[in-house]
Amino acid sequence: MVSFVVNTNNYKVLYEQQKNLYSAAQADVANLNRLYDELQKKMKLQEEQLQEKIAALQAQNTKLMADLQNAERQSQEYQARADSWKGVLTGFEQSIRSLQESLRLTQSQLDEARAQGIKDARELNQITSELYEKIVQLEALEADRRRLLEQKKELETKLTGTLPAASAPAAVVTPVPGPARPAAPAAVGADIRGLVTEVRSNMVTLSVGSSDGVEKDMRFHVTRGDQFLCDVVITHVDINQSAGVLELVQQTPRVGDTASTKL
Repeated sequence: MVSFVVNTNNYKVLYEQQKNLYSAAQADVANLNRLYDELQKKMKLQEEQLQEKIAALQAQNTKLMADLQNAERQSQEYQARADSWKGVLTGFEQSIRSLQESLRLTQSQLDEARAQGIKDARELNQITSELYEKIVQLEALEADRRRLLEQKKELETKLTGTLPAASAPAAVVTPVPGPARPAAPAAVGADIRGLVTEVRSNMVTLSVGSSDGVEKDMRFHVTRGDQFLCDVVITHVDINQSAGVLELVQQTPRVGDTASTKL
């Protein structure tokens, strides 16, 4: 009987212990369930956040891919433009080289034409000077011819006896020049002054000649008032007139302008 009571007490104590252990285990399970629920909520929240981040990253990736495609397309367009501009620049360089070569040839031709022009101008001045000398000579010969014709007419009149015996000799239209006399030498350094009597192209005739001391290659300065017009280099000298070519032309001279060996 005593053994039964003791055993009963022992079982009761064990029961109470197991009951307490069970209650503690249930409390632990409840805590674990609560922790599990909280962890699940956190995991779910983190999963949602990760999903949102993944979606955002995917959207960003999609946008970046689109931007990359656009950049590649623009790069191709720019490359095509660069190739096109390269071809244009190559054409421009060729055109510039051609223009430079044409300019060089044109400059060479211009230099040749300028040199030829200077040469032609000199030849023209020489020809003009010689032509004017010939004209002066022809005029002198024409004057001699007219004088001879008048002398011939006068002799014929005398021979035919048409003039009265007491009549005065016929007047000669062109007077017969007397024997040539040497011109008085001009004073050294003297100023010889005359007037322009005729202007022909680039040559002029002056009213002074060898009797005034004018010599060939002498230089006259043509003025109008206080204004300088040009120089005249004498190429032909007659007794009472002379002729020359124009140099240093500022203005074309006119008949009546003053010509002097000194300014």
